[in-house]
Amino acid sequence: MKQIFKGVFHRMKESSLLKRMGEVKRDKEFHNADTMKTCLIFWVANREDGEWMKKLTKELKGVKIHKLCFVPDSFSLTPQQDIVYVRNEDLGFGGKILNTDLPPVLNTPYDLLLDLSDRSSALIDYILKTSQAKCKIGKAKDNFESDIMLEDVQHTKELIEGIVQVLSELKKY
Repeated sequence: MKQIFKGVFHRMKESSLLKRMGEVKRDKEFHNADTMKTCLIFWVANREDGEWMKKLTKELKGVKIHKLCFVPDSFSLTPQQDIVYVRNEDLGFGGKILNTDLPPVLNTPYDLLLDLSDRSSALIDYILKTSQAKCKIGKAKDNFESDIMLEDVQHTKELIEGIVQVLSELKKY
């Protein structure tokens, strides 16, 4: 019974958050791997984080990387200092964000936001939509439209390979 009430309250909070989301204004600018200076990597926590993070860090050599991770309710992990973690419990009534580390991340105009998330929720959609990143790259999803979308990508490794390929071919606009 407690879980049912918890689920209902969470859905109410998500509805409030979605109502607060309006049109987000941001400057769009596309950088290639050579001209990019900052990057925000966003993903949903999983057991393979370390493997693909090493590969991505190697590929983005010379780029200042910031990390934002959504942690599902049933997932436990040991926090690292260089990662901002977001959980469903960071969403308060009225759609208020309770995590004080999140707004500065969303308000920073990173050169690139890499969306490696593999699911959708009101909080994930809010993060992706309200980020001030100049360019957003990720796989095609129903609820979110990136500036550059990679289709037919199943695994994070494939997504990273596709992103690296796009960044190597991209011209600055």
